Amino acid sequence: MNAILQTAISLVLIFFIFSTITYVIQEIIAVNLKFRSKMLWKSMSQLFDGLQIEGRKKLLEALPTAGAPTTNDFYNHAQIQSLHNNLNKKPSYIPAANFALAVMDLVAAKAPVKQNKLFEDFQAGLQTFVNTNGNIYEVMKNLADTSTGIKDLQKKIEAWFNNYMNQVTAWYESHTVVFVRVIAVALTLIFNINVIQLATKIYNDGQLRSSLVAMAEKVVDNPQAITQYYNRSFNTISAGIDSLYGMKLKQDTSTAGQQKILEEKAVVLDSLAKQYTQKNSAAIDSLLLQLNSTNLPLGWKNNSLQTQLKGKPGSSEFVNFLLLLIGLIIGAGCISMGAPFWFDVLNKLVNVRRGGGKTGS
Repeated sequence: MNAILQTAISLVLIFFIFSTITYVIQEIIAVNLKFRSKMLWKSMSQLFDGLQIEGRKKLLEALPTAGAPTTNDFYNHAQIQSLHNNLNKKPSYIPAANFALAVMDLVAAKAPVKQNKLFEDFQAGLQTFVNTNGNIYEVMKNLADTSTGIKDLQKKIEAWFNNYMNQVTAWYESHTVVFVRVIAVALTLIFNINVIQLATKIYNDGQLRSSLVAMAEKVVDNPQAITQYYNRSFNTISAGIDSLYGMKLKQDTSTAGQQKILEEKAVVLDSLAKQYTQKNSAAIDSLLLQLNSTNLPLGWKNNSLQTQLKGKPGSSEFVNFLLLLIGLIIGAGCISMGAPFWFDVLNKLVNVRRGGGKTGS
């Protein structure tokens, strides 16, 4: 019974580590191909100009800025320009306050007759925004109709925007899930994560089981050593930079000063992106080294494919091929389920083992 539990812990540890590696690779790709900033722009274009977000491949395509005039006006506003250096480097995060101030200014600027009172101008300017293709007019009109003044309106716009961003986050995750699955399949094939073969090998090798269980216990006792790689995204880091340089832009309102600040911010973000990529690439190497230290048979060394297809004496190569295929499919499926899920399972299994003692191997 203890051998079965140890085998289960070992397999879950493997799924957890490769799920973490999958997330790290996906984040590296997202950072360097600017998936988050593209998704944010597409969500804004849907809101302002009615452009639809459809298809996973959209994150790989160029932004259709020519068909989004209101979105372009929004991104060209000073409150949003302060978050990026140029149109080719759009922000991956927009604070709610920046969104609210930019939208209020854009709407108020459309007022036929200016009263120099932002709330009144905003209400008058809404009549122009009714002609936009997105649903920004309905949202802003509802918020304006229930507001007592400009401060109340700003607060409501910010609250609405934060809720909208939660929806955008869900869209982003649904759009990137295909990349996670592709990466999971690639890792499974590269490292030969045949669950059936690994389970058999681990169950029959007491020393290997002990090494993997010891590693699993270290992970449970010191989770931050690995969970940091999937709990902290580059979006969180860039949000902090946006906030810092947003304060600098408020302090220096001159054109030359703001341009210098924006250029400095662009350099900092590019540097952080490179550091993020290097750090997470090193994390992948570290995780793989830890697994290799247990002598876990990963990869296709020593004619592994032929050995698996040949199987036991007298066994059918066709049956062995099916078992190999099933083992790989299970491995890819498990890896794509996500590191948080497997860490929770690992934590529970380790606690069950500790609660039941460590007799036998």
